[in-house]
Amino acid sequence: MAKILTIEIDTAQIRVAEVDSRGQHIYRCFVLPVPQGAVDDGQIRDTKSLGKLLKEELIAQGIKTRKVFFVAGSSRIASREVRIPFVKKDRIQSIIQENATDYFPIDISSYVISYSMIDIESKEQETGGSIRQYHLMVYAAPTSISAAFREFAEVAGLNMTGIGFTGDSVYSAVKTTFADGLHMLVKIEFDSTSISIIKDGDLALQRNINYGVDSAIETVRAFPQFGENLSQQEALMVLHDRRCLQDSLNGIDTSDMDTQDQLLENAKMEVTESFRYMVGNISRIMDYYISRNTDATFSSIQICGLGAGIKGVRRLLANELAQRVEVVYALDKCTYPKFSEEEGLYLYTAVISPMRSGVNLMEKTTRKKKENKDSLSGAVLICVVGVAAGVALTAAGVASRVYQQHQQDYLNQRINEESSIEEIYNAYNTAQEQYQNYQNMYQYTNTPNEGLKAFLEEMEQKMPSDITLDTFSSDGSQVSFSMRVSGKSAAANTLMQLRTFESLATVTTTGLEEDEAGTVAMSVICTYANPAPLDNTEE
Repeated sequence: MAKILTIEIDTAQIRVAEVDSRGQHIYRCFVLPVPQGAVDDGQIRDTKSLGKLLKEELIAQGIKTRKVFFVAGSSRIASREVRIPFVKKDRIQSIIQENATDYFPIDISSYVISYSMIDIESKEQETGGSIRQYHLMVYAAPTSISAAFREFAEVAGLNMTGIGFTGDSVYSAVKTTFADGLHMLVKIEFDSTSISIIKDGDLALQRNINYGVDSAIETVRAFPQFGENLSQQEALMVLHDRRCLQDSLNGIDTSDMDTQDQLLENAKMEVTESFRYMVGNISRIMDYYISRNTDATFSSIQICGLGAGIKGVRRLLANELAQRVEVVYALDKCTYPKFSEEEGLYLYTAVISPMRSGVNLMEKTTRKKKENKDSLSGAVLICVVGVAAGVALTAAGVASRVYQQHQQDYLNQRINEESSIEEIYNAYNTAQEQYQNYQNMYQYTNTPNEGLKAFLEEMEQKMPSDITLDTFSSDGSQVSFSMRVSGKSAAANTLMQLRTFESLATVTTTGLEEDEAGTVAMSVICTYANPAPLDNTEE
C-alpha cells in the first residue's frame, strides 16, 4: 500500500502523520512545536525555518516518504453551499470555476477554487417530474497560502500533492464513526475552534469561532503560581500536565482556605474564565441548531485538537453544556500506533484522511508547466507530420483523398458524441436565467424588516450575552443602537464580531465613553448588506 505524509500546520503545532493512501492506517506520527509568529491564521510566515525544522525531524524519525498532502485551516478560506445542474463529473470543476464570482465577491484570479460533494438531489418541477442536481460545498483559498506551503515543502525536501481544508478533513475522518445519530465534534485549536454537527453521517452544520486556548496560555503565563517567566510552549505544557481549570465557570468558595491555596484557586479561576467566550459560543451554536430542529437530541459530543489535551477541559465543557463530552481517542476503520501519555488520536483527527473528499486547494502551477511543455511537443509533432503529409500528398493524390475522408468521418463522429453538451449548456443557461428572474422578483418583496431579521439572528449567534442595549432603531437600509459592555477589550471584540456579520455591509461607531466602573458605552451604526430596494414607482 502506497504511503503519503499528511501534515497539519497550526499556530502552535505541526502535526505529521505517515498514512496509507486510503486513510485507514497511521504508520507513524509526531508533533513539532511552532516558534511564536512563524504561522499566523493558517499562513506560514517563516517557510525556511519551519521547513528545515521538519526536514531534520523526518530524518531523525527515519521517515523516507516524500509525497505530502497538507491540511490548511484559516479564516481566509471561504466556503459556500451551492447547487448546480447534474452534468458529467469531469465538468463540475469548470462550471464552478466559471461561476465562482457568483459564489464569492472576490477576484478569483488570486484564489484557488475547489469543492466536495455533499449530495445528489432531486428537485420537483412545477410542470411535473423532477430534475437532478449536485449539492456541493465550494471552497476558495488565497493562492498565497498555496505558495507558502509549496516553499515550505521544497525546503523540507517534500513533493506537495495537494492541500485540504481542516473542516472538510475532520468531517471526512469521523463520517463513518458518526454514521448514525446526531453528533457534535469540537476541534479546539490555539486561536480558533471549529464546531461540526453531523447527522446520520451527513454534515448538517459547521461553524468557526475566533476563540481557542491562546487566552488560557497567556493567563497561565501571567500567574506565578504556575511558574515564573514561562514561554508560550511551556505554558501549554503546564495546561497539559497540571489541572489548571475549575469544573465550572461559577468557581468555588475559597474563604476557608489559607492564603497560598486561595492564590492558587484564584489563578485557576482566571484560567477557567478565559474559556467563557469559547464555551458560550459553542452553547449558542447548539441552541441555534436545536431551535431549528426541535426534536434534536445529541448522541455524543466529542472534542479533538490542541485543546482536547488540556486537563479539565472535558469536564468543564460537560458541566457548562449539560451534556456528556468525550475526547476522540479512537475512530472506526482506523488503526494507529500506540501514543504516549502526552498525545492521542485527538491531535491527528485532521490528518487521517484529508484526501478522501477530493478537495484540493493547491495552485496548479506544475500542471500549467506540463501543459506548456505538452503544447510545445505537440507543435513539433504537428510540424513533422505536416512535412510528411506534404510529401505524401505530392507523391499520391489518392492518399490525400483517403486522409481527408478519414478526417471528415472522425469529425462527424466527434460531433455526434458531443451533441449532448449543447442540451446541457442550454439547460444551464435557462436555469441561470430563471434564477436571475426569481432573484429580481424576490428583491421587490424585500421590506425594511428583511435586513433586521438576518441581523438579529446573527446577534443571537455571535454576540456575548453580557452586552446591554440602551437604544435600538432600524429602517430599510441600516440599524443603529447604543450599548454598554464590560470594558474596552470587550468593546473591541464586539466591533470585530459585528464586522464578521454576513448581514452587514459596514459597521461604524461614533466613539467610546468609559465610566468610573470601567463600563464602556458606545453607539454603533450598521448598514445592511442587502437593504430594501427603493420604491421607483412613478405616480
